[in-house]
Amino acid sequence: MKKGFLNSGKAKAKLSKDTDLIAGPPKPVRPTEHIGLRYGVVENAGTRPEGYETQKLVHREIDPLAPPEVFEEGTTMYTTQPSVTMDASPAKFPDGWTECLLDPDVKALILATPGFPSPLIRPSSCKYRLSPTPGKGHGLFSTYRIRANDLIICERPLTLVPAWMRISVRFLREMTDQEKAQMQLYEWEQQLKVLFDRLHPDYQAAFVKLANSHQRDGSGPIAGIMRTNGLGVKCLQTGRYPEEEQRKYRKGIYTAVCKEISRLNHSCCPNTTWHFDLPTFSFQLFATRDIAKDEELTISYIGLGEPAKDRQLALEPYGFQCTCPACLAPSFSDVQRASCLSMPVPNIGDGLIKLALIEEAGLQGGNTYSKTLKIVMELCIGAGDAESASTYAKKLANRVWSAEANEARAYTNPTAIHSHPLWIERT
Repeated sequence: MKKGFLNSGKAKAKLSKDTDLIAGPPKPVRPTEHIGLRYGVVENAGTRPEGYETQKLVHREIDPLAPPEVFEEGTTMYTTQPSVTMDASPAKFPDGWTECLLDPDVKALILATPGFPSPLIRPSSCKYRLSPTPGKGHGLFSTYRIRANDLIICERPLTLVPAWMRISVRFLREMTDQEKAQMQLYEWEQQLKVLFDRLHPDYQAAFVKLANSHQRDGSGPIAGIMRTNGLGVKCLQTGRYPEEEQRKYRKGIYTAVCKEISRLNHSCCPNTTWHFDLPTFSFQLFATRDIAKDEELTISYIGLGEPAKDRQLALEPYGFQCTCPACLAPSFSDVQRASCLSMPVPNIGDGLIKLALIEEAGLQGGNTYSKTLKIVMELCIGAGDAESASTYAKKLANRVWSAEANEARAYTNPTAIHSHPLWIERT
């Protein structure tokens, strides 16, 4: 098996190309500072400050059967998930595989996931095409009418890496913050180059075709593509990092680049949303509303609850201004979004109004819509209306990407509603 399959049965004493590769960080002269990623135009981008010597990371193969506790603090691991044979090709493994840069305990979490690695859940047919789109390069467009909640794409990402720079560098005392940032970006690119070289040639070709909006801020070509096209993965938390570090520095969060889904352009009124499924180790793209034939498929790159001005600021690293309906009429849409997202739901009627307002704002892919469906379902239970409660449970269960979907799946018929805790409490 290739590059780290804990259940491969390989002898521990024999290390070869089918083992994981780990990188032990050099010990810094001074404590590593968190400089943060830059964007825009940076002078001397991609160059090394005078007097700085490139760090030499020590890479060595490691037994994939080794438990996480044997690794030194700060060790990172290059590993292929799910594992494939050394002669793997997209033709031999049509479900694909992902080259990962992980903490050892995160790899252990992945391999301990029930059902991992399950086969991909494929759509009934391919319903999209890649086509040029004015002012946006290329995008994905529907080739058939797509219904709300339909699965459009299911794919394993090409790469998966931490969303923050996992490096330790020796800062010289006289260096400016910009020089420190450039050092970190330079060293991060060297680590990502190791990962890129592990990709199958077909995957490398797909990776380099993706857009790069970070060509003048010091990011290397690999890091730039990852920063432009990365999709966040938040389900790999192991409790290693405090909540404040997770929130402030994105520690514990990973970012992945996909061949297909990363092609989607942004809209503040997106018609699709994505979900990372750990058992299949794949991204799944769903329609959040009915999509007409030849309509462009869009996702959101940012949070959508903020005013249009703040959303445009958040999009600056991507190098474009959004021209979706919400951004073209901010005086109306800002008020509409703020009111419908914050609207209380004291009764069923208000719940239905809130659902309609969220749909009108184009935000039905978000958590607020799912939570409102759940509230309406529970209000129907409180009113003794099992028929209506099961209807809203079914709508919620169809939103596979939603955290509330699994629970709702058990109550999609009126008889099952009678086993709901709120119904039992009521009767």
